[in-house]
Amino acid sequence: MGVKGVTIVTDYRQIMKLLLKEQSYRQIAAVLGCAPRTISKARRVLEDEHLVTVEQVDALTAEDIDRLFSDGRKSGSSEFVPVEIGMITAARLGRKKPPLKVLWAKYLQTPAPAGVRHYGYERFCQLVAEHVRMNDLTAPIAHSPGHTLQVDWAGTPMRLTDPITRQHTKVSVFVATLPYSGLVFAYGTLDEKMPAWLECHRRVFEFLGGVPLIVVPDNASTASNQISSSSRAREVNPAYAEFLEYHQTAAVPARAYRPRDKGNVEAGVKVVTNWVIHFLEGRVFVTLDDLNAAIAEQVEVINSRVPFRGESRSRRDWFEELERAELLDLPEHRWEPVVWRKAKVHRDWHIQIDTIKYSVPYEFAGLTVDVRIIGTQLEVLAAAEVIAMHQLGVRKNGYVTNPEHAPAHLTDTTGLWTRAYFTRQAAKVGPSTVVAIERLLDGRKIEAQGFRSCMNILDLGKSGNRMLLEQACTRLITDEYRQITYTAVKHALTAVRAEQDERPRSTPAADRTSTPAPVRPTGRDTSGAYLAGAEAFSLDALTRKETGDAS
Repeated sequence: MGVKGVTIVTDYRQIMKLLLKEQSYRQIAAVLGCAPRTISKARRVLEDEHLVTVEQVDALTAEDIDRLFSDGRKSGSSEFVPVEIGMITAARLGRKKPPLKVLWAKYLQTPAPAGVRHYGYERFCQLVAEHVRMNDLTAPIAHSPGHTLQVDWAGTPMRLTDPITRQHTKVSVFVATLPYSGLVFAYGTLDEKMPAWLECHRRVFEFLGGVPLIVVPDNASTASNQISSSSRAREVNPAYAEFLEYHQTAAVPARAYRPRDKGNVEAGVKVVTNWVIHFLEGRVFVTLDDLNAAIAEQVEVINSRVPFRGESRSRRDWFEELERAELLDLPEHRWEPVVWRKAKVHRDWHIQIDTIKYSVPYEFAGLTVDVRIIGTQLEVLAAAEVIAMHQLGVRKNGYVTNPEHAPAHLTDTTGLWTRAYFTRQAAKVGPSTVVAIERLLDGRKIEAQGFRSCMNILDLGKSGNRMLLEQACTRLITDEYRQITYTAVKHALTAVRAEQDERPRSTPAADRTSTPAPVRPTGRDTSGAYLAGAEAFSLDALTRKETGDAS
């Protein structure tokens, strides 16, 4: 408002009401961001004034609050001309925002009865500052209506729960707030990537019915990147800049280590965390639409709560009366960033985009289709016609399957993967493999989501490994409660192979005595033979007869 040093925002009225509702000091501090000493001061006022109901606190006027929590200085005196604080703050809340010196000059023109003086400029500013602090008017006075929208991700996630598997999926909560009016917006997304970031901005613009002059995001990588390691300066990401340019606005990223740049949204995040995320944490949500419907209800409670800033009007009232008309118009056509991909429909009537599989009608198995991604929605097209629609999946290597796409009671399943196909292939390996395949498929709510695992298991039996695969499956199915998966079969097969490799390949020595060694036939007796010289092999030597003469 032009008065430096007014940074404390204390809602004493709300502190007293929370104390009467038996909230702890820690809870009140978390919600309102105030110090324990401030809460203690509010408790003393409750005791001294004998205030025991919320209705009694609501009945207190702004002047009463000012009197009860003042530091001893009076807002006025019979010795001075009273200051029309309401008129002063109303002027500062307007678009022109005249300087305080101008307003003080106008105050000096107010007629003064005999013996009554006008306040000096310094004391005039002090009185206005006290009123602003007591009634939480710092934000609207420091900001122009329709000028700024602050955005950020809440640090605390929410979650969805699968009704069958009971597995949880994390949901990030986007928070936006208008500093001038205090209006809050929140929306849940399955990730914090660029498509979700832009979708949240589109939704908040439509929620407001207009576009602010600038958007102040936190330093999330979705919004901006650091220009260099040696500089704290950041530049807006091209996709984000293109989106904002389409809406005739621009992003001004909050400066690092400058908390005042985004103080209002951090306060908004705190409010959403306590009154939306924590408030709803006991409820179970199956779909993102259900979750966001509940978020919207709680956000409206926040925006409609009275009093706000010490006045008998809400955030919504501030926005409707003073800010909505100052927003820029929405574009005539909605922003729709489109990403195109191509994919082949596999025999399990699913396509794969990144690591996630999406179902299409089984009739399109074997064909190549076009995939159009608009925000968080995925569409599959064949011959320029949409044949399937899904929300983008978030679970790595997961499935997004519409059961209506499955072949039902068909006699001709040529070219398709079916339960019968995999059991026939498993029978070529052995009965244990058949049981393993059937148990794997029985464990899936939608059989088609297990087809690729079945194919991977049967592939383990190739290259002469059928016997090993059968032995591995035999081990697994002996435990009726053991879940059959590709990974489990692979590990069991590896164990069987390792055991076989450790078996000895030769007969132990102890067993050799049981079977006598065969006797090889021999020729003439060569015992005592020795090697002679070459002359022993001459003709004379070989034909010479023994003479028997004695030497």
